[in-house]
Amino acid sequence: MGSQIKFTQLYGATYEFPLCSLLEINSFTFLIDCGWTEEFDVKLLDPLKEAIPRIDAVLLSHPDTAHLGALPYAIGRLGLKVPIYATQPTCRMGQMFMYDQYLSHHANSEFDLFDLDDVDTAFDYQTVHQLKFQQNLRLAGKGDGLIITPFAAGHMIGGSIWRITSAVGEDVVYAVDYNHRKELHLNSTALSNLFSRPALMIADADSGQPQFAEKTRGPKLLDSIMLALRNDGSILMPVDTAGRVLEVMLLLEKHWAVNRLSYPLALLSPVAYNTLEFAKSQLEWMNEQVAKEFENSREKDNPFSMRYLKLCHTREELGRLPQGPKLVLATLPSLQAGMARDLFVEWAADPRNLILFTQPAEAGSLGAQLQAHSLKGPSPLTLQLPISKRVPLEGAELVAYQEQKRKEEMGAVQRPAPQSSDAKLAEPLPTRHSSGSIAKLTRRLTSMSEGHSMEMDPANQLAAVPQSDALIDGFTVPEGAAAAMFPFEDENDDLQWDEYGAALRPDEFQLKATSRTGGQLADDEDEDMDEAPLQLEAPSKIVTTDTTVHVRARIACFDCQGRSDARSIREILVKVAPQQLILLHGLPQATAALQSYCQQELSSIHSKVQVAQPLETLDMSLQTPTYQALLARELISSVRLRAMGDYKLGWLKGVARPPSQQEALIEIVSAATAEASGSSQGGVFIGDVRLSEVRKALSEAGITAEWYGGMLVCSGPVTIKVGTQDGQVQLEGALCDDYFRIRDVVYGQYHVC
Repeated sequence: MGSQIKFTQLYGATYEFPLCSLLEINSFTFLIDCGWTEEFDVKLLDPLKEAIPRIDAVLLSHPDTAHLGALPYAIGRLGLKVPIYATQPTCRMGQMFMYDQYLSHHANSEFDLFDLDDVDTAFDYQTVHQLKFQQNLRLAGKGDGLIITPFAAGHMIGGSIWRITSAVGEDVVYAVDYNHRKELHLNSTALSNLFSRPALMIADADSGQPQFAEKTRGPKLLDSIMLALRNDGSILMPVDTAGRVLEVMLLLEKHWAVNRLSYPLALLSPVAYNTLEFAKSQLEWMNEQVAKEFENSREKDNPFSMRYLKLCHTREELGRLPQGPKLVLATLPSLQAGMARDLFVEWAADPRNLILFTQPAEAGSLGAQLQAHSLKGPSPLTLQLPISKRVPLEGAELVAYQEQKRKEEMGAVQRPAPQSSDAKLAEPLPTRHSSGSIAKLTRRLTSMSEGHSMEMDPANQLAAVPQSDALIDGFTVPEGAAAAMFPFEDENDDLQWDEYGAALRPDEFQLKATSRTGGQLADDEDEDMDEAPLQLEAPSKIVTTDTTVHVRARIACFDCQGRSDARSIREILVKVAPQQLILLHGLPQATAALQSYCQQELSSIHSKVQVAQPLETLDMSLQTPTYQALLARELISSVRLRAMGDYKLGWLKGVARPPSQQEALIEIVSAATAEASGSSQGGVFIGDVRLSEVRKALSEAGITAEWYGGMLVCSGPVTIKVGTQDGQVQLEGALCDDYFRIRDVVYGQYHVC
C-alpha cells in the first residue's frame, strides 16, 4: 500500500500567525518551518514544545522570522537536537534576521528568550545541512528511503519549495510564499513546470492584504519617493533585515545612479554591513542577469557594491549624513522594535515626511495599525506609545551592581581547600592559568559606565587566581607569578651588534601604532591602549516612558513583497493538479474562495482539497494499490533499462507470486510462457518533448540541427516539431539514411520499447 501521510498545522493556519507544521511520513516526522512573531510570545510555541520529542528533522523554507524565528529558542531552550536542512542563503540570511531581532529587542527590553550564542548554535554548519537547489538527499537511519529536494521558490534569496519523496515514489510538495515573476535579483519559481500530479501538495492561500492588492513594479513607488524628497520631506521605509530589502536596495540604487540624485540614501540596521557582504558572496543563487552584470562590468563591480547607499549601524552614524531630505531604509518592518521605531517617533509629526511600507506588517503591530489607517485616506492620527531605551546605571544602582558582580566573581574563583601531596599527585594535572587571567578578571570587575571604575587591589587579584604547585624538584613558583611556569631567558637580549657589526637599535624595528583617524599615536597613548582593559557592555537598565505621537506624516503602502497574486496561485495549483491539496495561511475569505475554485477545477481528476485548521491532524494517506516487489536476479538481468530523468524505465515480463506470511514483498519470477507466446509490448513515449534537448542529442550524434520558425531543421532535409494540440513530436522528410538516423536519436530520448 501507499505511505502513511499525516499533516498537522501547529500554528500559522491563518494569515496573522507565522508558519509551523508537522509532516509525518510513515514513522518519520518533519518539522517544516518554525516561525515566530516579533512579539516573541512564548505561549504561541506551546504546540511546538509538546511536539519536540516526536521531531526527526527540520526543513526551512525561507530565512525570515515568520519561517525560522523560533529556531534559536527551540535549540537553546526546548532541547531540539535533530538535523536541520536548508539552502546556504536561508542559513546565512536567517542568521542575520535573528541577530537583528536580538539586538533590536535587547536595546529596549530585558530580552532573555535567546542570545547571540543561541543564534550561532542554531545556524552552525554542524547543525544545518546546506543543500543546493534540485539536490537530492537520501535520508538514512529512521528516514531510510525518504528523499528531500529543495527547489527555487523566489520571494527571498534561498527560498525553497520542498519535495519529499517516499520510499514508494509518492511526492509531497510544500510550497509557501513563492513568486512566479522574475525580479531584479531573483528568478521566478518553476513550480508549475516541476511537478505534475504529486500525491500531496501543501500550499498557502496568501495572496496579500487589501491595501497591498495592487501590484506595483516600481514606477509608482519611485514617483512617491521623489515627490516627498522634492517637498523637503524625509522618507522612512521600514524593511526586513536580509530578505526583500535586497530587491528594494537594487531598485533604489539603480534609480539614484540613473538620475544622479544627491539626496542621502541609507540603510539603518545593526547588521547592515554583514547583510551586504553575504549578498555579494551569493550571486550564484540569484538570476542570470545579476551574474551577467558582474561578468560584463569593466571594473568587475559586484551588483551589491552600493555607491549611493550608505550603511549605518547606529543613530549616531545616521546623524553624520548631510542634513536635509533623505531616504532611510530601517529595520524592523513591524515598528515594534528597532531603529525604525525610533525614527518613526521622531519623524511622524512633520507633514512633509513620508512613512513608506513595501510589505504587510505583522498583525497587531504598530506597522499594521498604520497600514490600516492609510486605507482611510489622509487624516491625523494620535498614538500613545511606550518608548523604551537602555541607559547606563548611575549612583547607588551602579555601586550595588558592582558589589553584586564582585561577590559573584570572588565566589567563582575561590581557592579549593588544601590537600595532601599524595592526593595532589593522584589527580590529573590542573588547568594552568596565565597572567592573562588577571587582565580578564580586571576587565570583568572594571566598570566602564560614565567614568566610574572600581579596581581590585593587585595583591588580592593574585590571591584570587587559583595557583598550582610545581611537580619538579628544585623549581619554585616565582614571587608574584599568577601560576607555575618554566623560566625562559632570551640569549639575544644583551646583543648590541648584529652579525655584520652594525649597531642594533630596537626602536627601529617597532611598529608605530596609528589612531583610527590615521595619525600616529604618541608613546604614552600607545601604552594606554596596550594596558586598556577590554571594554564590555556597561551595566544598564531599561527605562520606559509613555509618549504621545501625533502622526501628521503621509503613510503609503506599495507591494514589493514578491509573492504570487490570487489569480496566478489559482492557475498554478490547477496546472500542478495534485491528488490531494492542503491550503493554509490565508485570509478566511480568500482561503474559502480558493478552496471552492480548486474543488471545481480539479473535480474531474478526483482531487481532494482541504483547509488546515490549528492543531488538526489530517490523514492524507493515499489508498492506492502500491506494493514493493522482489525481482528474481535472472529476470532483472534481462530487462533493458533506459534513464528518464531521476528514474530508469524498462519493460518487464514475469509472473507475480503472492507475498508469504514472513515477507510482505511480492515476488516476480521469469515467465517462460509469456516468452514462448511471442507477445510484444510495442512502444511508448515517456516524458515531455523538448526540442532543445533533442537538438543537444542530435549534436552529440554528429547531426547538425538549426532553429527555424519554432522547429528544428536537420540534414536531409528533415524537420522536427512538436504538435500544438497533442504535444507529440513530428518528423517530416524524405525516407533516407539521415531520416532514420534522426528518428533513432529521437526514439533514444523518449521511446521505451
